[in-house]
Amino acid sequence: MTDLERKLAETLREQGGEVTPDLAGAWAEQLRRQRRPRAARRRLTLVVAPLAAALVVLTSVLLATQLQTAPAPVPPASRGQELTLPKPEYSPAGFIEKGEPIALTDFVGQTDNWTSYAVFASALNTTLFCVEAFPKDLKGAPSPGVVQAQFGIKSPSCVPLSTGSVCAGYVGEAGGPLPAGKAIYLVDPAVRELNLFDAKGDLSQAKLVGRLGQQQLFLADVNPDSSPVRFEVSSEEARPASR
Repeated sequence: MTDLERKLAETLREQGGEVTPDLAGAWAEQLRRQRRPRAARRRLTLVVAPLAAALVVLTSVLLATQLQTAPAPVPPASRGQELTLPKPEYSPAGFIEKGEPIALTDFVGQTDNWTSYAVFASALNTTLFCVEAFPKDLKGAPSPGVVQAQFGIKSPSCVPLSTGSVCAGYVGEAGGPLPAGKAIYLVDPAVRELNLFDAKGDLSQAKLVGRLGQQQLFLADVNPDSSPVRFEVSSEEARPASR
């Protein structure tokens, strides 16, 4: 090989070394790049995991505290007006009926069928609203002042009159002239609807069954174990004066 050929070969080898890729170095660099993200993820996990656990514990504590300190739910506002009735007096002294009794409802006693009546009466110069019961087989309402067989020992049951939309009332009872589960109310003539509510807020809608004097009589089915304690009325709107 001549000197010229030798120099040419050396030159080619040098140039070949410049363009030949460094495969070993490239593989080592790739491995280093893969290891760096894994290490970073491990460091991030070590930091985030305790924070997440602490956040869960803190949230649980806050929820428990809110449940313990939260105020009790406020019950719905009571509807209507308070209904207070005087305790009925049985067979008051000097009892004298005034006017014709009005039939309310029929019921079954131990031996006979009976009819409940509402009537005005006076006792010791006081006007009373009374409920009494007579045998159903009587022809028509009993005549005022005529002594008739009455139901039980609580007939008649009387209460004094009061002012307001509900003037008087009587809640039926065992042995009384109105059976348990019924209630009768003497109501202002302008009233068109009467709703009753017991202590639990349960509604009983009274029905118009007649008139006693100028007032109206509303009869209602009520809970025998929970008498009405509030009432709500709808009255007739005043009509404009005609020209």
